[in-house]
Amino acid sequence: MVRDKSGVPTRGRARPRRGCASAVLALAAVLSACAQPESELADAAADEPTSAPSQSEAGRAAPVKEAAPEAVGKTRSAKSLEGGGFASAAPGSDAPGRKDDTGPVIPLSDQEPDIEEIERLVREVERIAKQQDIPAPQETGGSLAAAVGSFSYRYFADGTLQPDRRWVAANITTTTVPVLGTVTCHRVMLPQLRGALREVADRGLAAEIHPEEYAGCYVPRFIGRDPANGPSLHSWGIAVDLNVPGNQRGSAGAIDRRVVAVFKEWGFAWGGDWRYTDPMHFELARLVDRRSR
Repeated sequence: MVRDKSGVPTRGRARPRRGCASAVLALAAVLSACAQPESELADAAADEPTSAPSQSEAGRAAPVKEAAPEAVGKTRSAKSLEGGGFASAAPGSDAPGRKDDTGPVIPLSDQEPDIEEIERLVREVERIAKQQDIPAPQETGGSLAAAVGSFSYRYFADGTLQPDRRWVAANITTTTVPVLGTVTCHRVMLPQLRGALREVADRGLAAEIHPEEYAGCYVPRFIGRDPANGPSLHSWGIAVDLNVPGNQRGSAGAIDRRVVAVFKEWGFAWGGDWRYTDPMHFELARLVDRRSR
């Protein structure tokens, strides 16, 4: 992560001048939660889907809602507020070494942020954006990035994110799909996920996917839970992890390759194709014409 002279990380390309106002306003809104009473933080967390895969989700039950973040300034814990950011565009992939920039990530400078601190952070984002002379915003994921949208977020010491509740309400949906049962994902991905799983079942391959080993879809967090890596596609709810125990990082994976082929036909990329493999991971890579399926 690159830092400027003020110590604020820039993480590569900042938001361009033309898109600066919306990014700054969104960041100001999400970081203003730092000044809210703890009860309001609890209400915000209760309004959103869980940010970690729960055992109940894997068992086809509705996701368990996540506990509210602890108040900033007390003993630090996994849910201590660390800062905020603006996810300006979904990256093309979660593959190791990706070059995509997903927008600024701004840490808090102390454990007791106040309005002055929030205003300082917003001014710093604006300053960084004005230094960039880029004529127009660049969407790293093309039409897919435009379809899934952008959001501001808060992030915590355990590497999890809390996206803006308005973006969550407009885009994240809990529903039932073939084979897996209950899932919580982005509404744009659900038709393709449903289509892929229906085709898996139609081909007699349903037994090759183990619902009890499903590790979630909408799991907002940084890749490796490290802010330097940027938000995972799970933060947009456009990736799923299947058959986890037998498909660990760095392995060839035991998942049936016929299942992999079906998912690729439905617009998904497979982590098993990466240099450092992640065979449990399937991510939405392109939008497909569902009417032809």
